[in-house]
Amino acid sequence: MELLDGLNCYKSDREFWNFTSRLENDARQVMEMIQTFGTSPSDDALRKAHDLLVEIELWKAGCIEDLTGHYAVRNSKPAVWNSLRDAAVAMRAHRDVEALLAVMRLEGFGKYPDEDNQRRAKRASAVLRIINPHEWGVVDWRTAAMCGLLDKSGWDLGRAVAEAENEDNNKLRWTFDVINEEGARAYNQMYRDKRSGSLPRTADVEMAIFGLSCMAWPFRAMSKIARKPVA
Repeated sequence: MELLDGLNCYKSDREFWNFTSRLENDARQVMEMIQTFGTSPSDDALRKAHDLLVEIELWKAGCIEDLTGHYAVRNSKPAVWNSLRDAAVAMRAHRDVEALLAVMRLEGFGKYPDEDNQRRAKRASAVLRIINPHEWGVVDWRTAAMCGLLDKSGWDLGRAVAEAENEDNNKLRWTFDVINEEGARAYNQMYRDKRSGSLPRTADVEMAIFGLSCMAWPFRAMSKIARKPVA
């Protein structure tokens, strides 16, 4: 078994993969606007950045609208623009924690303190993954748990998946419920360290690891994928 098998597993849900690809394309356009307009965005640019955040929230929730919490829409358009702009500046300077914290200013994406008085960076990592898939992947309970099992097995993928099948995924979901910005940075570096010719982007590695988790803990195909821009 190879990491590429995990990526192929991830892509096997064609509807979700198509949504992912569309979001990456939308994000490229928004980031080009951020580079062009900087601190003086047009109304259209502000709207597109805000729409992107709303759709990333839906994507991170596996396209189950009831799981989004509908936090993204509560953030003002200028706040979203400024967070994405500041994250872009931090990423260009290779300041990972600063990039995460820029997104974590937004409600629903790690704004501190949250309802449990915790610092949560998982949703912020999803934003960075979409706007910069070459350098970022999503950090969530599945990838965190699989990274631990892979490390324990010496990156013997077949053995790690077999051991994962014997783990209580609900317990793992609880164990990795809270991952702060430092933890997210560390996991993301693990992804980067495993990039290769067949998995050139950080997001490719992350998706491959997520796909391995799906072999052990099935990920139900999601039915509600946004097909139109959010108004």
